[in-house]
Amino acid sequence: MTQIPPPPPPSFERTDSTEIKWDETKILADLERRKYELQKDTTKLVVAIVDSTYQINERAKKELINFYKYFKIKLDTTNIEKPYKINLADLKHDDKFKLKYRSQLPPTSKVWKGDYNFYLSGITGFSRIQFDHTKNYGVMISGFGCGRLCGFSGLVFIRKVKGKWVIDKIKITAVS
Repeated sequence: MTQIPPPPPPSFERTDSTEIKWDETKILADLERRKYELQKDTTKLVVAIVDSTYQINERAKKELINFYKYFKIKLDTTNIEKPYKINLADLKHDDKFKLKYRSQLPPTSKVWKGDYNFYLSGITGFSRIQFDHTKNYGVMISGFGCGRLCGFSGLVFIRKVKGKWVIDKIKITAVS
C-alpha cells in the first residue's frame, strides 16, 4: 500500500503569527487508525478505464525529445496512430479496486450523477507509448478524473533501467 502523507491538523494553536503547533503524535495515530479502517473496508472501489488508447500527439513527441535531450534520442517511426482496445484482465491492480470499461457507464459528465451499486472512485485513460528508436525511453499521455471538475492529465516519461521500466517524471499538463 502506498504511504500517504498525514493530513493537515484539524485545529492548531498559534503561539505567535509565524509559528503553528499541533500534536503530531495524535495526527499520526489518527492516520494509522484511518489506514486500518481502509484496509478492513470491503467496499469495492471502481475505476473506469477508457476502452482504447488515445492517439499520441506531436506535442508529446517533442516533449519526449526535449526531456531526454542529453541522451540525443531519436523517435521510433513505428506508426502508433491506431488505438487498441485495452484488456482489463492484463492490468495489475490492488484487489480493493474493480476495473470497468468507461463505455459501461453513462456518457459525458452524467457519469458522476449515476446511482450505482458500487463506488465510482475515478476514470482514467492513456495513450499509446511513443518510444525512442532504441525502445529505452518513452512518453505517454495519461489522465485521471475523480468528479465533474476534479482531475488532471499529463505526460508520463519512462525509461528502461536494468531491464525494468521506471517513471522519470509525470508532467501535469491540465488540471480541473
